[in-house]
Amino acid sequence: MTRRLTYLIATLAVCGTTAGAQESLLPAGGWGVATAISAWHFSTPIPQAAGRVANVVEAAVPFRMRGTVGRWSVDLSGAGAVGAVHFSAGDDGQGEDRAVTIAGPTDVKLRLTGPLFSDALQLTAGFNLPVGKTGLDADETSALQVVGAPALRMPIGAFGTGAGMTLGFVRAFEGEDWAIALGASAEQRTEYSPIALALSTGRSETKVTPGTAIHVTAGLDRALGEGRWSLLFVGDVFSEDQVRLADAADASNDYTLGPQFTLSSQMDFGASGWRAAGLNIAARLRSEFTDATGAKVSGSSGTYLEGSLGGVRGGTTGMGFIIGADARWHSGLTFTDALVGAAVTAAGVTIGLERAGTSTLTRFTINGQYGTFDTGVTSTTGFGATIGFSVSSRREAR
Repeated sequence: MTRRLTYLIATLAVCGTTAGAQESLLPAGGWGVATAISAWHFSTPIPQAAGRVANVVEAAVPFRMRGTVGRWSVDLSGAGAVGAVHFSAGDDGQGEDRAVTIAGPTDVKLRLTGPLFSDALQLTAGFNLPVGKTGLDADETSALQVVGAPALRMPIGAFGTGAGMTLGFVRAFEGEDWAIALGASAEQRTEYSPIALALSTGRSETKVTPGTAIHVTAGLDRALGEGRWSLLFVGDVFSEDQVRLADAADASNDYTLGPQFTLSSQMDFGASGWRAAGLNIAARLRSEFTDATGAKVSGSSGTYLEGSLGGVRGGTTGMGFIIGADARWHSGLTFTDALVGAAVTAAGVTIGLERAGTSTLTRFTINGQYGTFDTGVTSTTGFGATIGFSVSSRREAR
């Protein structure tokens, strides 16, 4: 029990508040690879700076490998993705009908976790290897601004974010049927160029120098009858991020993200006839960020609520039937009318098949979504779908 909770805390301590959407496509195991195609269609196209967003699609291939070296756990993960956005012409003939794309690998994350003095105190170290796509042109930037919007929850929302390192500690305490773990970590990234536009006078590169991020985590895991209940808290505090055009000293685009807090609860049921069944609920509060003058930006705070219920009907081995439902509500960020700040109310259902062998787990799922999206300028409904296929090992390698 302590080992499971310590691993969860170590993951959050190194990776921040979220482990990435690609992680959710891969069941827990020593290794795994998946493919997913996700798409959204909006009944009324959503106006953005680059045009009216009518359709969005992304295909992703995430992977993860876990192993042990002595008493240390090693975790390597990453993905490749292709995203496309269809901008439609207006009914009045304004604008143009066009498609923009972005394709490439993401950064690769390496995480190391091992004992320090004793198993109860774990050292966590994470490295962000900068192999992800950067130096985006204008069309790629427009595509990423849509594909990376939290409202759409695409499999891959970011590609390259620069080299970085996270160092932290996790301390675990265990009782007869419960365990508690506390963790803290510091994250630092180096300067990188996410955008490099071609101009008639040469290239105009945007240089981003992220500040330091401090992550504090706490978790509780305990047995409840034949099931288990886990509760996780994550708090994140950030220093100033610097944004510059190459060879320019203008600091007007610098900003400091406000603290954010996440609380999530997971209930695993021990139900007869079910290979796995559970309820997950998460709430996140993002506070206002401050601009270069230190003033808080009104409308830049938001609340995110998400939940899911589902499981796999079947025995411990062989074929099983996957069924689930999920819902989410995002308050939206009113300081912007871009999709990144859209308010969302959405729900979905998932069905699929899972074949559990002695050492491998193969899954095929279809998830359908329906939701409302409000950017403050336009409110519309949307239909989404994700088709996923994954193969992974059945056991954790740690």
